[in-house]
Amino acid sequence: MFCLDALVKHSEISTHCDKIEANGGLQLLQRLYQLHKDCPKVQRNIMRIIGNMALNEHLHSPIVQSGWVSILAEAMKSQDIMEASHAARTLANLDRETVREKYQDGVYVLHPQYRTSQPIKADVLFVHGLMGAAFKTWRQQDNDQVLNDQVSEDESRYTACWPKTWLARDCPTLRIISVEYDTSLSDWRARCPMERKSIAFRSNELLRKLRAAGVGDRPVIWVSHSMGGLLVKKMLLEASRKPELSTVISNTRGMVFYSVPHRGSHLAEFSVNVRYLLFPSLEVKELSKDSPALKTLQDDFLKFAKDKNFQVLNFVETLPTSIGSMIKLHVVPVESADLGIGDLIPVDVNHLNICKPEKKDAFLYQRTLRFIRETLAKDLEN
Repeated sequence: MFCLDALVKHSEISTHCDKIEANGGLQLLQRLYQLHKDCPKVQRNIMRIIGNMALNEHLHSPIVQSGWVSILAEAMKSQDIMEASHAARTLANLDRETVREKYQDGVYVLHPQYRTSQPIKADVLFVHGLMGAAFKTWRQQDNDQVLNDQVSEDESRYTACWPKTWLARDCPTLRIISVEYDTSLSDWRARCPMERKSIAFRSNELLRKLRAAGVGDRPVIWVSHSMGGLLVKKMLLEASRKPELSTVISNTRGMVFYSVPHRGSHLAEFSVNVRYLLFPSLEVKELSKDSPALKTLQDDFLKFAKDKNFQVLNFVETLPTSIGSMIKLHVVPVESADLGIGDLIPVDVNHLNICKPEKKDAFLYQRTLRFIRETLAKDLEN
């Protein structure tokens, strides 16, 4: 599995994709894919590699000739949302007839995943937080969750994704994108120094990927959980300083923040055990309440958001979250989740469940849906 993870990283580099293809990688990956039908994680990583290779148009012919299109088309029919979304990303990157955008590693279109004659009028982007992921963060609410590294590894039960199953049905003219990036509570989890990245580094990386996906070409709402909201704020501030990204700002209509620690989190002050105490990750350090970078980000973004008259909706947890097996912690207190503009709505859930509605008619989802519809009302009418 580690070798496959390494190959995923190599496939993010164009010249390395050429070497993978030249050394029979497409055929080998196809054999591995067929051999591991009982291991969804292996299959998803393989599709991730093919999706990255498909960003290089000169490799389209070898990918098609090696038989990958029929495999991907079959995967699109899967009930597993992650499998279908990985396949959809790869096929979109192979489709240069009707798709202009390129979906780089970690950028997934949840809707529409098939060619459609229905015009897409706006984008809604989902950005997860610390220990989150593009799909599992946005599933229906589970019970008795524990915030630790083990959660991120047990993916077999993370099948629901409310932006795809509910929001796409309620707002069919939206393009719904979810992004994924590596995070960790502890630097023990990082396998190489490159994985230890600051919020500033990640925001620039994500912004580049999202622009390649056409974000900024139409009206957009940003939806984020926890640290993901800090990335959204940083991305928008960065975009405001670059003339070539001006449309990202002019087309941003609003944002939904689920328990975003605008003023820091208690998580940075605690350790799950000795290894977290000795090696808290860079991300966790940056969430500290006395972080100068966090205060600057908050001050700069608040002024910027007021100037641009962005519409904002803030949710905040009121219940503590289990941290490991020993500690219960109120991860983001009410005062930290208050951006300073927009409604601030306390919800009786913990930090992990603040972005996971129990059901479609639950307040969390319905209030989010109402905000999206109201904020994009003029754009969806046109």
